[in-house]
Amino acid sequence: ESKSAVDRYRRALTMCGAEEGWGVREARILAGLGESSYWLGDYPAALEVLNRAVALGEAQDDPFALAMALRFLGDIAINYEGDVDKAEKLLQRSLEAAERLGDSWAIVRSLLFQGWVPWTRYQFDDAEKIWRRSLELSDPDDAWARVRSLTALSINRTEMHDMEGALKLIEDAGKLAEECGDQFSVANTYVQKARVFDDLGRREEAVPWFDQAVSIFAELGARWELADAKPRRTCDSRSGSRKSLATGSCRGGPGARWRACRSFAAIRPRLRNATAARERRSSADRASPISEASGA
Repeated sequence: ESKSAVDRYRRALTMCGAEEGWGVREARILAGLGESSYWLGDYPAALEVLNRAVALGEAQDDPFALAMALRFLGDIAINYEGDVDKAEKLLQRSLEAAERLGDSWAIVRSLLFQGWVPWTRYQFDDAEKIWRRSLELSDPDDAWARVRSLTALSINRTEMHDMEGALKLIEDAGKLAEECGDQFSVANTYVQKARVFDDLGRREEAVPWFDQAVSIFAELGARWELADAKPRRTCDSRSGSRKSLATGSCRGGPGARWRACRSFAAIRPRLRNATAARERRSSADRASPISEASGA
């Protein structure tokens, strides 16, 4: 579907005429093209198009295009570029544009992305507030957003060592996903449920949930999610000195990405380490006599 969307958006832009005459319509097309490239994992292409969407959206003062484009630029910053500070600024701008637009659909999606900023910094209480707000603002008919809000909250609860709370949240998310018939969302909840069972030491119960998730992802052709779930299932089913899925190499491989609550936790330990390293360097720079002398 994303490949087809890319083709349609590109054809639409071709029909829009000279770029000098582009306006709100074209800004939104660019944002849609950037989103589709993002879902395909083509981040360099997404970056180029989304930045053009932001520039045109600002020129046309279109909060719709800005909320959308900045949202995906923010997630690329945190997951692809590993720059949490940059992501924070982009996602805050996305939320401000969404709130100016006054569309709860846009606000909720900006919040879903924004919550990963404090989460990556181990600020779980702040992440909880953001995702609680996204859940509260989600339209009753917006099952996609409600499932992802609940799943994000479940992940957050595991980091806060509230495993029973995490299990309750992901069970609620799973029931909702099954009710709306969204198999992709169902599989995501299965993966998180298996992780919670593993953290609770109930590994025999975790394996079947991973098996079901892998089967659904394989049927849907969801290669990134499949790449995330398979190693976790393998790690969980090993006998002897098995590692927990929440630690070490079983946390996910280089192909795992969080994509709108798809492959949530695989990449964030590395991002946290990168953030901590930047903070240490910044602290060292501030303490340096050279920096002080230069006014840096």
